[in-house]
Amino acid sequence: MLKDCLDIFEQILKQEGDKLITDYHIPADGTYIIVDICNDGFKMREPFDIKLDKNSDKALETGDIDYNKAKMYDYYSKLVDMNKPMDTTKTIHSNNYLSFFIKKENIKNKLSDKIIDDFYNILKEPMKKYQSNKKSRDVYKMTEDEIGKVDEELLESIRSWIKGNIFKLNINTNKDYLKIFFRFKDEDKTIELYKKESKRYLIPNIYNKNEYNEIIDNKLFGFPNDNLGLNGKKPYLDNKTRKTKIPYLIDNEEVFLQKKFFDYLSGCAARKKYNIYIDNDEQKSKTRNTINQLENGKMLEKHDFTGIYLRIQKGKNLEIIDYDIISNYKYNLKKAFYYKSYIDIDLNFSKGENVEYYSKYYDKKDIQELLHEVYFSKFLKGNYFTDANEIKFNDNVKKRNLLMCRNSIFNWLYKGYFNDIEAVLNKATLEILKDSVVKGFNISAIHQFNLRWSFIEYFKGENKMADFLNSVKVNLKEKINYKSEQNEKLDTIENDMEYFFAVGQTAYYLLTLSKSSNKNQSLINPFLNAKNDEVIKTTLMRLYKNYNYSMSLNNKFKKLYSMVLGYRPESKIDQDILLAGFLSNNLVYEKDEKKGDA
Repeated sequence: MLKDCLDIFEQILKQEGDKLITDYHIPADGTYIIVDICNDGFKMREPFDIKLDKNSDKALETGDIDYNKAKMYDYYSKLVDMNKPMDTTKTIHSNNYLSFFIKKENIKNKLSDKIIDDFYNILKEPMKKYQSNKKSRDVYKMTEDEIGKVDEELLESIRSWIKGNIFKLNINTNKDYLKIFFRFKDEDKTIELYKKESKRYLIPNIYNKNEYNEIIDNKLFGFPNDNLGLNGKKPYLDNKTRKTKIPYLIDNEEVFLQKKFFDYLSGCAARKKYNIYIDNDEQKSKTRNTINQLENGKMLEKHDFTGIYLRIQKGKNLEIIDYDIISNYKYNLKKAFYYKSYIDIDLNFSKGENVEYYSKYYDKKDIQELLHEVYFSKFLKGNYFTDANEIKFNDNVKKRNLLMCRNSIFNWLYKGYFNDIEAVLNKATLEILKDSVVKGFNISAIHQFNLRWSFIEYFKGENKMADFLNSVKVNLKEKINYKSEQNEKLDTIENDMEYFFAVGQTAYYLLTLSKSSNKNQSLINPFLNAKNDEVIKTTLMRLYKNYNYSMSLNNKFKKLYSMVLGYRPESKIDQDILLAGFLSNNLVYEKDEKKGDA
């Protein structure tokens, strides 16, 4: 998996250079000082603060043009992690003599001349750090043979400047960083030296542990430290099924490439761009590969895609938590999705700038918006991968269904996999719809019913619900309003579907007769959960006895109720049709156009 990513990333890196990574690097908040190395000594530039917008890499509260340069210096000076410092006291957090990182609170509380001297002594003679371990010693020897020895004269000059100025600097006392960078007038020379000293630190420290390293034909191989690890205190991490417990070893070139890849991903995650699409289209690769980084809820708009998908997250370290090969993903739907109004409602229910919900949709972004707002109260887009305990959703039914179907929705909308989306949505939308009805959110329930059946039509390719609802309402309305001596069938229910719709109409009417100021629509629950027709008729009879004192028990209702009692369905209870009857305009309350009574 990782090898495939690295092959493509390497091609892009050749095109873009390290700028691809440094542009995405985000320095820590703090005060930054750049010191120019001049022929006649050092010249400190005006300090500037970096405070970052949490949603971008834009530096706030500073307009200093050195920000982008500071990002590059900072990237080449950072530690692999705090367990691999050059300062044994972990007070100074930079990896080379060209930079000096320290928490501001530690300048007065912890920093001393001895700590500074010990830090620069190690940087001056790095072999001292690795002397006690033969493999580490051998690795550093290879490093020094490759890049040469430290420029001791420059190091001593920088040591002297730091000791003479660090305790005199007039900076704020916030609990963030002070970072000092030294540079030459020649920027290319500066960057090359930062890269060189960064490499001096990285080669002996980039692998998980030097004890696992092997030198084969004068080439270093080791176990990488990205997205997995080994620990002597955690023997269960070892590979027990092979002679060698190390999962795999990679050479020095690949480990540096892998580190750059994870550094790049870390920059994406820091900007909350967790969905990574690595383009691997053979046609495009002849010209230029690309990587798309997207925030939660964002999609590859107007863009077909073939390649690798990664889902990343930033914890203590960068983690890849999902990986997939995507073949021919399309942002546009294969066919238009039509959100229809099966149950009449005021179409002023809008999303944003007076845009009606009920229309045709052609892309996956709009489908996501419909699911996000209509079913999940705007909790879907930001919670595809959120830990269940961290989702602050007070609606337990919606939360349960969100957890049940979010993976299927994501795979459909973001990867183009249909798989189980039809079955999962069918179950989830019905549960949410029923819960809305029970809680008395009838307007929301109507939108949910309409969207549910729009999806059923979309996936199945046909839908007779609209025609059925139109015909059944016409038939029932005629039956409860007029009596025909010539056709006795007008006084009876003709089929199971008409019966379940009539049950919904009857239940709604009875519940509206309650004199209570707090009408408890949870009384609809027995109908929705009924296993057989006997339960339905028993529940209707109970409601009828509760409200038969009301003058509202008019002739139209009596006619409707008698038809319901006189019919015995043959099929299982159809909850959708029953809900449609409950949510549709109630025929008992509709005005009789011929007689003028209600």
